[in-house]
Amino acid sequence: MQTYYEYEWDAFYCYPNSHVLINKLNIMDAEQLQTAEREITSLRMAQFLSAPPNGPLDYAYLRGIHRMLFSDIYAWAGHPRTVDISKGSMFCHDRYIDEQCASLFARLQDEQYLTGIASKKRLIQRLAHYLGELNAIHPFREGNGRTQRLFIEVLCQRLGYSLRFERITNDEMIRASQFSFQGDEAAMIAVIERALEAYPR
Repeated sequence: MQTYYEYEWDAFYCYPNSHVLINKLNIMDAEQLQTAEREITSLRMAQFLSAPPNGPLDYAYLRGIHRMLFSDIYAWAGHPRTVDISKGSMFCHDRYIDEQCASLFARLQDEQYLTGIASKKRLIQRLAHYLGELNAIHPFREGNGRTQRLFIEVLCQRLGYSLRFERITNDEMIRASQFSFQGDEAAMIAVIERALEAYPR
């Protein structure tokens, strides 16, 4: 088990001289926070997927997912980050997050939320594209992976599919995200193809 969160330290989000994010639980130990966060968000994700809210799948919806998952833990849940972060490569600069998200979700709306795609192969490609683009923006200080996967799961539900992310290892998802960030979506397409499952008719 990792012994600390691999966050970049910053004065706004982290405790002084610590990589641990300031949290409502007042947990200063990284492993304890990781455990509490996993337990809380796992419950919230299950509740959400059992009855996801209606409404357009836009930037507000994405922020709502993040708020729902993390509001018991972080005061800034649902708000875009105000610092730059990186994991090997620099994610979208914080001052451009709103602009980039608005552009991305406008494109998704223009594609009618993928409802007009008849080919499963093409659908997988577009799902992989949007998941990779959301990851590249990385709008939140923490919790981006869980939030963007839940968003894509809701999108798939509305299209008559489920995404079985339990079939994908964490290392596979990280690798697919890294390649997608560099413009190569093949690994992300493979991930989505393995996870996507049509609801029985």
